[in-house]
Amino acid sequence: MDINQLQTFLRVSQFGSFTKAGEQGFISGTAVMKQMNRLESELNLKLFVRTANGVTLTPQGKKFKPYVNQILGILNTAIEETRRVRIDDKLLIRLGTSLLHPADPFMLLWKQLSPKMPEFQIHLVQLTEDLNSSNREYAMLGRSSDLIVGTFDSTTLKQSFSAIKLGAYHFGIAVRSDNPLAQLDEITFSDLVNQKILMVPRGISEKNDLLRKQLLAATPSIKAIDTEGRYDINTFNKAVEENIALISLTPWKRIHPNLVTIPLKTDITVPYGLLSTKFPGNRTAAFLREFRRLNGLK
Repeated sequence: MDINQLQTFLRVSQFGSFTKAGEQGFISGTAVMKQMNRLESELNLKLFVRTANGVTLTPQGKKFKPYVNQILGILNTAIEETRRVRIDDKLLIRLGTSLLHPADPFMLLWKQLSPKMPEFQIHLVQLTEDLNSSNREYAMLGRSSDLIVGTFDSTTLKQSFSAIKLGAYHFGIAVRSDNPLAQLDEITFSDLVNQKILMVPRGISEKNDLLRKQLLAATPSIKAIDTEGRYDINTFNKAVEENIALISLTPWKRIHPNLVTIPLKTDITVPYGLLSTKFPGNRTAAFLREFRRLNGLK
């Protein structure tokens, strides 16, 4: 039994499908099934009921699940608390990174700033989702990461986050490479007549809400299809599988190999920056103060 098996067990129990659990872990459904077969064999337990419609937990599986959550929680706490220990007298700052929240924009800047901030060391942390939160990776701030690079607006900042702006992302339309829209150099609202378009629901992002209003006012025939919240990898898979256009942003151009992103002609942009909790702790607060000072920010 290993950690990967336990993490996969939780994903399967959540999604009720080997295939969907595999998509979340970027492995095949067959590989997930083999992992779970091996786990059951090693533990001599029957954890899942397998049917044509998916999988469900057995009574043994239901009993096992809270202990798995506890084991992984303790391990994560042990790792993160250990990472907080100074290395070579440097203060570690944990910068979260993921497909949807890549750290690249900040790391390019950090290469220039790091000689001026020698007391700090950046430690990249692969973000995991808090599946009980609609904000997913944002919810991990202050827990598995001290900072992330993410989009923000007043809606985001009302939810106990602070931000230092680094720049602005631009909107695009992501479509399958065989979609006629993929042949365009730039997409205008009129190009989207009668199109179905995946986008986040109202109330999650002011900028998305503003773009939705613009789109529907200019092209009423557009059919907006709401996602189940903020994007995850399943959103991009849905765009490919159903050949639906998807509202996208600059850093998501290469998330899915079967999607191409064409710039959308709009004056709306989405600010992105270095996000922290409003009360990040002394170490992170000291880092942010020095970062602001060196960049002439208040």
